[in-house]
Amino acid sequence: MANEKLGILQLLIENKEEKWSIRQISLQRRINYKSAYQAVKKLEKEGVVNLEKMGNVTLCSFNSKCNSTTFAAEEGRRNEAIRDKKVSAVFSSLDDIPELYIALLFGSQVKGTAARSSDIDLLIISEQVQKIQEELSVLPLQIHITALTLKEFISMLKSKERTIVSEAVKKNIILVGIEDYYRVLGNAF
Repeated sequence: MANEKLGILQLLIENKEEKWSIRQISLQRRINYKSAYQAVKKLEKEGVVNLEKMGNVTLCSFNSKCNSTTFAAEEGRRNEAIRDKKVSAVFSSLDDIPELYIALLFGSQVKGTAARSSDIDLLIISEQVQKIQEELSVLPLQIHITALTLKEFISMLKSKERTIVSEAVKKNIILVGIEDYYRVLGNAF
Protein backbone atom coordinates (compact mmCIF):
# COMPACT_ATOMS: atom_id res chain seq x y z
CA MET A 1 0.00 0.00 0.00
CA ALA A 2 2.82 2.42 0.85
CA ASN A 3 4.34 1.64 -2.55
CA GLU A 4 1.09 2.48 -4.31
CA LYS A 5 0.70 5.66 -2.32
CA LEU A 6 4.18 6.81 -3.40
CA GLY A 7 3.61 5.73 -6.99
CA ILE A 8 0.34 7.64 -7.20
CA LEU A 9 1.88 10.72 -5.59
CA GLN A 10 4.78 10.57 -8.07
CA LEU A 11 2.28 10.41 -10.93
CA LEU A 12 0.42 13.45 -9.61
CA ILE A 13 3.67 15.39 -9.01
CA GLU A 14 4.86 14.64 -12.55
CA ASN A 15 1.56 15.93 -13.91
CA LYS A 16 0.96 18.93 -11.64
CA GLU A 17 -1.20 20.74 -14.16
CA GLU A 18 -3.65 17.87 -14.59
CA LYS A 19 -6.48 16.43 -12.53
CA TRP A 20 -6.77 12.66 -12.60
CA SER A 21 -9.79 10.49 -11.88
CA ILE A 22 -9.16 7.52 -9.62
CA ARG A 23 -9.97 5.26 -12.57
CA GLN A 24 -7.32 7.00 -14.72
CA ILE A 25 -4.82 6.60 -11.88
CA SER A 26 -5.63 2.89 -11.51
CA LEU A 27 -5.23 2.32 -15.26
CA GLN A 28 -1.99 4.33 -15.47
CA ARG A 29 -0.48 2.61 -12.42
CA ARG A 30 -1.90 -0.80 -13.49
CA ILE A 31 -3.54 -1.45 -10.15
CA ASN A 32 -7.12 -2.24 -9.23
CA TYR A 33 -9.55 0.58 -8.52
CA LYS A 34 -9.96 -0.26 -4.83
CA SER A 35 -6.20 -0.04 -4.16
CA ALA A 36 -6.01 3.28 -6.01
CA TYR A 37 -9.02 4.61 -4.11
CA GLN A 38 -7.58 3.63 -0.71
CA ALA A 39 -4.16 5.11 -1.52
CA VAL A 40 -5.71 8.37 -2.76
CA LYS A 41 -7.84 8.63 0.40
CA LYS A 42 -4.70 8.19 2.54
CA LEU A 43 -2.92 10.90 0.53
CA GLU A 44 -5.91 13.20 1.06
CA LYS A 45 -5.81 12.50 4.80
CA GLU A 46 -2.11 13.43 4.82
CA GLY A 47 -3.01 16.70 3.09
CA VAL A 48 -0.89 16.31 -0.07
CA VAL A 49 -3.64 15.82 -2.64
CA ASN A 50 -6.87 17.65 -3.35
CA LEU A 51 -9.98 15.66 -4.21
CA GLU A 52 -12.76 17.29 -6.18
CA LYS A 53 -16.09 15.64 -6.89
CA MET A 54 -17.41 16.15 -10.44
CA GLY A 55 -20.64 14.16 -10.76
CA ASN A 56 -19.74 10.51 -10.21
CA VAL A 57 -16.02 11.15 -10.72
CA THR A 58 -13.50 12.12 -8.06
CA LEU A 59 -10.65 14.19 -9.53
CA CYS A 60 -7.26 14.16 -7.80
CA SER A 61 -4.44 16.68 -8.01
CA PHE A 62 -1.20 17.39 -6.14
CA ASN A 63 -1.41 20.47 -3.93
CA SER A 64 2.34 21.19 -3.48
CA LYS A 65 2.35 20.50 0.25
CA CYS A 66 5.51 18.90 1.57
CA ASN A 67 5.52 16.16 4.17
CA SER A 68 7.45 12.91 4.57
CA THR A 69 5.42 11.23 1.82
CA THR A 70 6.07 14.07 -0.63
CA PHE A 71 9.75 13.95 0.29
CA ALA A 72 9.88 10.17 -0.31
CA ALA A 73 8.07 10.54 -3.65
CA GLU A 74 10.46 13.28 -4.78
CA GLU A 75 13.45 11.21 -3.67
CA GLY A 76 12.11 8.31 -5.72
CA ARG A 77 11.74 10.56 -8.77
CA ARG A 78 15.30 11.85 -8.28
CA ASN A 79 16.69 8.32 -7.89
CA GLU A 80 14.93 7.31 -11.11
CA ALA A 81 16.43 10.32 -12.92
CA ILE A 82 19.99 9.65 -11.74
CA ARG A 83 19.93 6.25 -13.39
CA ASP A 84 20.85 8.25 -16.48
CA LYS A 85 24.67 8.59 -16.57
CA LYS A 86 24.63 12.29 -17.48
CA VAL A 87 22.18 13.21 -14.74
CA SER A 88 24.09 11.04 -12.28
CA ALA A 89 27.33 12.92 -13.02
CA VAL A 90 25.58 16.26 -12.51
CA PHE A 91 23.98 15.05 -9.27
CA SER A 92 27.32 13.80 -7.92
CA SER A 93 28.92 17.18 -8.58
CA LEU A 94 26.01 19.04 -7.00
CA ASP A 95 25.97 16.72 -3.99
CA ASP A 96 29.57 17.73 -3.16
CA ILE A 97 28.65 21.41 -2.73
CA PRO A 98 28.03 22.26 0.95
CA GLU A 99 26.18 25.56 0.38
CA LEU A 100 22.43 25.87 0.77
CA TYR A 101 20.73 25.90 -2.62
CA ILE A 102 18.03 24.32 -4.77
CA ALA A 103 18.76 22.57 -8.07
CA LEU A 104 15.94 21.68 -10.48
CA LEU A 105 16.38 19.50 -13.54
CA PHE A 106 13.88 20.48 -16.22
CA GLY A 107 13.41 20.46 -19.98
CA SER A 108 13.75 17.47 -22.29
CA GLN A 109 15.48 15.31 -19.65
CA VAL A 110 12.37 15.47 -17.46
CA LYS A 111 9.79 15.38 -20.26
CA GLY A 112 11.34 12.19 -21.61
CA THR A 113 12.09 13.73 -25.01
CA ALA A 114 15.86 14.02 -24.59
CA ALA A 115 17.98 12.89 -27.51
CA ARG A 116 21.52 11.62 -27.06
CA SER A 117 22.86 15.07 -27.93
CA SER A 118 20.40 17.00 -25.72
CA ASP A 119 21.79 19.36 -23.14
CA ILE A 120 20.92 19.22 -19.46
CA ASP A 121 18.79 22.13 -18.28
CA LEU A 122 19.30 23.15 -14.67
CA LEU A 123 17.69 25.89 -12.64
CA ILE A 124 19.86 26.79 -9.66
CA ILE A 125 18.44 28.92 -6.86
CA SER A 126 21.24 30.16 -4.65
CA GLU A 127 23.06 33.17 -3.30
CA GLN A 128 26.42 31.54 -4.23
CA VAL A 129 25.76 30.87 -7.90
CA GLN A 130 29.39 31.34 -8.97
CA LYS A 131 30.68 28.40 -6.92
CA ILE A 132 28.01 26.04 -8.26
CA GLN A 133 28.68 27.08 -11.86
CA GLU A 134 32.42 26.49 -11.35
CA GLU A 135 31.77 23.03 -9.93
CA LEU A 136 29.58 22.06 -12.90
CA SER A 137 31.84 23.61 -15.55
CA VAL A 138 34.41 20.83 -15.12
CA LEU A 139 31.95 18.20 -16.32
CA PRO A 140 32.35 17.17 -19.98
CA LEU A 141 28.62 17.62 -20.58
CA GLN A 142 26.45 20.19 -22.27
CA ILE A 143 24.78 21.82 -19.28
CA HIS A 144 22.57 24.86 -19.62
CA ILE A 145 22.44 26.55 -16.22
CA THR A 146 19.91 29.20 -15.32
CA ALA A 147 21.05 30.66 -12.02
CA LEU A 148 18.83 32.86 -9.90
CA THR A 149 18.88 34.28 -6.42
CA LEU A 150 15.96 33.41 -4.17
CA LYS A 151 14.55 36.90 -4.60
CA GLU A 152 14.70 36.64 -8.42
CA PHE A 153 13.12 33.18 -8.34
CA ILE A 154 10.19 34.33 -6.19
CA SER A 155 9.70 37.42 -8.34
CA MET A 156 9.56 35.31 -11.53
CA LEU A 157 7.35 32.74 -9.82
CA LYS A 158 4.78 35.40 -8.92
CA SER A 159 4.92 36.94 -12.39
CA LYS A 160 1.96 36.23 -14.65
CA GLU A 161 4.28 36.12 -17.66
CA ARG A 162 5.63 32.89 -19.06
CA THR A 163 9.19 32.63 -17.76
CA ILE A 164 11.83 29.96 -17.44
CA VAL A 165 10.78 29.65 -13.80
CA SER A 166 7.15 28.98 -14.69
CA GLU A 167 8.27 26.29 -17.14
CA ALA A 168 10.70 24.72 -14.65
CA VAL A 169 8.11 24.68 -11.86
CA LYS A 170 5.55 22.91 -14.07
CA LYS A 171 7.70 19.89 -14.82
CA ASN A 172 10.92 19.28 -12.91
CA ILE A 173 12.91 16.87 -10.84
CA ILE A 174 14.42 18.32 -7.69
CA LEU A 175 18.05 17.18 -7.59
CA VAL A 176 18.99 19.13 -4.45
CA GLY A 177 16.91 20.91 -1.82
CA ILE A 178 13.54 19.13 -1.80
CA GLU A 179 12.36 20.56 1.51
CA ASP A 180 13.69 24.04 0.72
CA TYR A 181 11.95 24.02 -2.67
CA TYR A 182 8.55 23.26 -1.17
CA ARG A 183 9.11 25.78 1.62
CA VAL A 184 9.86 28.48 -0.96
CA LEU A 185 6.77 27.53 -3.00
CA GLY A 186 4.61 27.58 0.11
CA ASN A 187 5.88 30.98 1.22
CA ALA A 188 5.76 32.57 -2.24
CA PHE A 189 1.97 32.67 -2.38
